[in-house]
Amino acid sequence: MPLFKHCPGIRSLVRPNIIVRTCPNCGEEVEFFEYEAERTCPNCGKVLHREATESCVAYCKYAEKCIEDLERRRLITPERARELREIMRKSRASK
Repeated sequence: MPLFKHCPGIRSLVRPNIIVRTCPNCGEEVEFFEYEAERTCPNCGKVLHREATESCVAYCKYAEKCIEDLERRRLITPERARELREIMRKSRASK
Protein backbone atom coordinates (compact mmCIF):
# COMPACT_ATOMS: atom_id res chain seq x y z
CA MET A 1 0.00 0.00 0.00
CA PRO A 2 1.46 3.43 -0.91
CA LEU A 3 2.91 5.41 1.97
CA PHE A 4 1.47 8.65 0.55
CA LYS A 5 -1.90 7.71 2.02
CA HIS A 6 -0.59 6.96 5.50
CA CYS A 7 2.51 9.03 6.29
CA PRO A 8 2.07 12.80 6.73
CA GLY A 9 5.81 13.51 6.40
CA ILE A 10 6.55 11.69 3.16
CA ARG A 11 5.55 14.52 0.81
CA SER A 12 8.35 16.77 2.08
CA LEU A 13 10.86 13.96 1.44
CA VAL A 14 9.79 13.63 -2.18
CA ARG A 15 9.05 17.31 -2.89
CA PRO A 16 10.94 19.42 -0.35
CA ASN A 17 9.93 22.98 0.43
CA ILE A 18 12.18 25.87 -0.55
CA ILE A 19 13.31 28.21 2.21
CA VAL A 20 14.74 31.64 1.38
CA ARG A 21 17.41 33.28 3.52
CA THR A 22 18.99 36.70 3.01
CA CYS A 23 22.78 36.67 2.83
CA PRO A 24 24.10 38.71 5.76
CA ASN A 25 27.13 39.71 3.69
CA CYS A 26 25.53 41.20 0.56
CA GLY A 27 21.74 41.00 0.97
CA GLU A 28 21.17 38.49 -1.86
CA GLU A 29 18.35 35.99 -1.40
CA VAL A 30 19.64 32.40 -1.19
CA GLU A 31 17.30 29.44 -1.64
CA PHE A 32 17.63 26.26 0.44
CA PHE A 33 15.71 23.04 0.06
CA GLU A 34 14.38 22.23 3.53
CA TYR A 35 16.88 19.36 3.91
CA GLU A 36 19.96 21.45 3.01
CA ALA A 37 22.10 22.82 5.82
CA GLU A 38 24.54 24.89 3.75
CA ARG A 39 24.50 26.92 0.52
CA THR A 40 26.90 29.34 -1.15
CA CYS A 41 25.59 32.82 -1.96
CA PRO A 42 25.49 33.15 -5.75
CA ASN A 43 26.34 36.85 -5.49
CA CYS A 44 29.29 37.08 -3.08
CA GLY A 45 30.35 33.46 -2.50
CA LYS A 46 29.78 33.49 1.28
CA VAL A 47 28.78 30.11 2.70
CA LEU A 48 25.46 30.34 4.55
CA HIS A 49 24.19 27.84 7.09
CA ARG A 50 20.71 27.16 8.34
CA GLU A 51 19.29 24.97 11.02
CA ALA A 52 18.18 21.56 9.86
CA THR A 53 14.44 21.08 10.20
CA GLU A 54 12.96 18.18 12.11
CA SER A 55 11.88 15.46 9.74
CA CYS A 56 9.92 12.28 10.21
CA VAL A 57 13.15 10.33 9.59
CA ALA A 58 14.37 11.67 12.93
CA TYR A 59 11.67 9.91 14.94
CA CYS A 60 9.65 7.42 12.86
CA LYS A 61 10.43 3.77 13.57
CA TYR A 62 9.70 2.94 9.92
CA ALA A 63 12.09 5.55 8.48
CA GLU A 64 14.60 3.09 7.04
CA LYS A 65 11.89 1.05 5.31
CA CYS A 66 10.33 4.24 3.98
CA ILE A 67 13.64 5.52 2.58
CA GLU A 68 14.30 2.14 0.96
CA ASP A 69 10.83 2.15 -0.62
CA LEU A 70 11.18 5.70 -1.96
CA GLU A 71 14.60 4.94 -3.41
CA ARG A 72 13.45 1.64 -4.94
CA ARG A 73 10.53 3.37 -6.65
CA ARG A 74 12.89 6.15 -7.80
CA LEU A 75 10.92 8.86 -6.00
CA ILE A 76 14.18 10.03 -4.42
CA THR A 77 17.74 9.78 -5.70
CA PRO A 78 20.41 7.61 -4.08
CA GLU A 79 22.08 10.85 -2.92
CA ARG A 80 18.88 12.00 -1.21
CA ALA A 81 18.51 8.55 0.39
CA ARG A 82 22.04 8.86 1.82
CA GLU A 83 21.23 12.34 3.17
CA LEU A 84 18.06 11.06 4.84
CA ARG A 85 19.89 8.11 6.37
CA GLU A 86 22.51 10.47 7.77
CA ILE A 87 19.80 12.65 9.35
CA MET A 88 18.24 9.50 10.78
CA ARG A 89 21.58 8.23 12.12
CA LYS A 90 22.47 11.55 13.77
CA SER A 91 19.09 11.98 15.40
CA ARG A 92 19.11 8.47 16.83
CA ALA A 93 22.70 8.85 18.09
CA SER A 94 21.71 11.95 20.04
CA LYS A 95 18.87 10.15 21.92
